[in-house]
Amino acid sequence: MSNKRTGFRMVGIGASAGGLEAFAHFLPMLKPDKQSVYIIAQHMGKNDDHIELLLRLLKRHSALPVVLATHNDVLVVDQVFLIPPCVTGVVHEGRIQLLPITADQISNPSVNALFSSIALSARKQGVGIILSGAGSDGVSGARAIKAQGGKVIVQSPESCQLQGMPGAVIAARLADEILLPEQIARALDNGAQQLLAQPQIPARSTTTAIQSNRSLPLGDADIFKQLLQAVVAVTGNDFSNYKEETLVRRLHRRMSMLKIASMQDYQTYTRKYPDELCKLQHQFLISLSFFFRDSESFAVLKQYVNELLQPKVPGDSIRIWVPGCASGEECYSWAILLAEILGSRFSDFTISIRGSDLNGQAIAVAEQGRYLQAAFRDTEQDILDRYFDRNGPDFSVKPRIRQVCHFHHEDVVGCHLPEKVDAISCRNLLIYMKSELQDKLIGNFHDFLNPGGLLFLGQAETIGLIGATLFSPLDHFHRVYRRKLKSK
Repeated sequence: MSNKRTGFRMVGIGASAGGLEAFAHFLPMLKPDKQSVYIIAQHMGKNDDHIELLLRLLKRHSALPVVLATHNDVLVVDQVFLIPPCVTGVVHEGRIQLLPITADQISNPSVNALFSSIALSARKQGVGIILSGAGSDGVSGARAIKAQGGKVIVQSPESCQLQGMPGAVIAARLADEILLPEQIARALDNGAQQLLAQPQIPARSTTTAIQSNRSLPLGDADIFKQLLQAVVAVTGNDFSNYKEETLVRRLHRRMSMLKIASMQDYQTYTRKYPDELCKLQHQFLISLSFFFRDSESFAVLKQYVNELLQPKVPGDSIRIWVPGCASGEECYSWAILLAEILGSRFSDFTISIRGSDLNGQAIAVAEQGRYLQAAFRDTEQDILDRYFDRNGPDFSVKPRIRQVCHFHHEDVVGCHLPEKVDAISCRNLLIYMKSELQDKLIGNFHDFLNPGGLLFLGQAETIGLIGATLFSPLDHFHRVYRRKLKSK
């Protein structure tokens, strides 16, 4: 089957469990551009009878019209098509084809099938987006899009309910960008402005007003600010420089747990039960981590750490700082990395790895150094055997690794290190902060590092314009940077 090339951009979106939450933050940010069409493949059951509910929820969130795709639908720009369950949805010659599910398609509908057809139809103007979900559906489709010169965008794993689908695409090194759901629409908008081809199909006029980019209605926005002020008063922790959309998402999650529908009712609840503000603070704080997260990035990092250690002689200090260390997995991963590099010379150096986090409960877990099996999803078995002791369902960090890691309950924004460090590992913290605070922290990192020191960021993060004047990229894809001499 040969596909005729089209002159508009096709954006395929694949999701499974947790996808609805991601859509709630992605769809409101879409803007009409007269050259993009969107097709959603959301995994559903074989006999899913909730398609009408799903369609209604997507319409509620979307700034663009959302329709349930039918066979031979003509693709219309500035419109979102939802592939129904129990069929395979593909695009062919400017139309949607709904085909029977084949034996090799374990997911329903198939993200791989949709993406592969987009690769053939749109070539360089094909885009594949992978949101929250289990399994690996989407990897081969993403590879097809990349092979035709298209673009692949993945939801950042730490923002997913299930990390399987995004993680599989990242592990296959197919992701061009790794972003929060609300950031994906902005990336699409930037890409649309760069397209040279003009649409060859008519744009449908949109009579519904585009939803505001504000994450909250005006009344709720005032209540939200009051809640933040109340959190500061009770806990002393100020979240005003954190991204509002992230905090709102976590606030809504807390409200859902309490079965509270409105923000006003939640504020009333906090006044009746003041301890709730402490629980809200913990909901705001990011404490998701596991050992050797993004193992390929750690493999790349290892060679630069090895170079960093070459001038060191026995008796020298090796100091690492991990701001936003959560429950300590990143700190212990660094200690193990140093042990792997130094081998029998590990005890010849004064090694100190400082973990800092605002979440006191997470710090308490870090100090214990005991973890469940789920924390080792990216850890090789021989590493687990050499550096951990099995205690029933738990794994305890061995004493020689544990003794070099020190944990501090502190705000990384106002933190002042007693000594300069050789490396800073700050991963998946900056993405939750506003740009002004990001720039401040990047500047602090430069000041805290020894000359030639390393900065290791998460794959969804960048150093920004200010950071580019302070750090040189060693491996941009894996976010490894070296401190520059500060310009006068």
